[in-house]
Amino acid sequence: MRKARPSSFLVNGYVVLVVVLAMGAFAISLRFDPSLLAEKQPTITGVLAFVAIGLALDLTQQRLALGLGGTSSLSFIVFLSAAMVFGPTWCAGISAVTVGASQVLIRKPPIRIAFNVAQTIVGVFGASSVYLFLGGVIPPSDLRASLIPFIGLVVTYFLLNSTAVSGAIALSESQDFGEVWQRNTLQLVGYDVVASAVALGAAWLYTQLGVLSIVIVVIPIVFLRHAYSVNFRLQATNRELLDLMVKAMEARDPYTSGHSERVSELALVLARSLKLTFKEAENIGTAAVLHDVGKIYEEYAPILRKEGRLSAEEKQIMQSHAARSAELVSTISNLQGYVYKCVRHHHENYDGSGYPDGLAGDQIPVGARIIMVADTADAMTTDRPYRKALTFDRVLEELSRYAGRQFDPAIVAAFHGSALVRHLIEARESQQEEAPARGPERVAQLAVR
Repeated sequence: MRKARPSSFLVNGYVVLVVVLAMGAFAISLRFDPSLLAEKQPTITGVLAFVAIGLALDLTQQRLALGLGGTSSLSFIVFLSAAMVFGPTWCAGISAVTVGASQVLIRKPPIRIAFNVAQTIVGVFGASSVYLFLGGVIPPSDLRASLIPFIGLVVTYFLLNSTAVSGAIALSESQDFGEVWQRNTLQLVGYDVVASAVALGAAWLYTQLGVLSIVIVVIPIVFLRHAYSVNFRLQATNRELLDLMVKAMEARDPYTSGHSERVSELALVLARSLKLTFKEAENIGTAAVLHDVGKIYEEYAPILRKEGRLSAEEKQIMQSHAARSAELVSTISNLQGYVYKCVRHHHENYDGSGYPDGLAGDQIPVGARIIMVADTADAMTTDRPYRKALTFDRVLEELSRYAGRQFDPAIVAAFHGSALVRHLIEARESQQEEAPARGPERVAQLAVR
């Protein structure tokens, strides 16, 4: 369930703040930039060459991981090189023209153009200042002597850039800033490190060969651009295939439409409440999306469509879905391991009475224990032919009743103490359609299907 968007006043205020910072940075740069006093100033040809390469890279930008609404391009290679070759002021000008032109050409709204230009100016100015403070020379004459200042340049640029962009995404999409920052920064850090090394080489080559070096540098940049593209396409394709399998499975049972996504959302909230690492929370969210994917097999179809209680034989068949789901998940190499274990064991009870392996307590992966609670909570808040959806308070009552037996007490406590969980469940309640009540249903029975 997507949270309500904040007022446009808050987002616009953030953009105005970044624009004001950019104007201040540019004014300071004009006043104190030592490179402006150098006898040799950049040529028009050189500046235009940097702008042209930066513009070409910016026009082929990629969506950020997991579709959070941002973009990423390799144009920062040009900006980092320009900072070392031309200094803060010229670099800010090159960056502003590059980003502004690309944003206009792809027809971004004025407010986004203003923000993207401004945050780029802030990033390159701050990074250039750190480069100079650490003893960097403009233009660089010795690669070894430039290494420490260059590291400062890169770290500062990415910290300022990622903070500004993540703040904008978090505000506009009503998401947690820390989560957005980690997701978009950590997933791209490997590419950024490699690309930054290209920027150092480009700056040094420019001092040796002039504009001709731009042509030489284009080749590795093209390969990096291709690596970005392939990586994002693979991520998107894998996620789409997984979503397709889940939707095909849920199509068999009209009462579980959207169930897997809701369970994933709850599981992520619980994982964060328990202070799990970013990577572990992401894996748990993925496992939660796929926890029932094995139900796509034909033997489950008639049972999923059955409106009454299940027979003992039907329950036994349904209980095999955890192992079947895990087998299906294991066919994808990057899901083998923790995601596989979370899927396989999401019906293991805390006291060891669950299935398929009868694990108990800490033997059960924490992700599987989280999915068990999230899965059951969503089942209880969904209308069924044999009962109406339960309220949030009733869900708490049932989870507490089975804490220590079916559920991990610590996860039940996290569920109880999370305001966001309450919001998600109560929003779910408001969407339920009227259905005839058929009497109470216990948690243990709900969790089977």
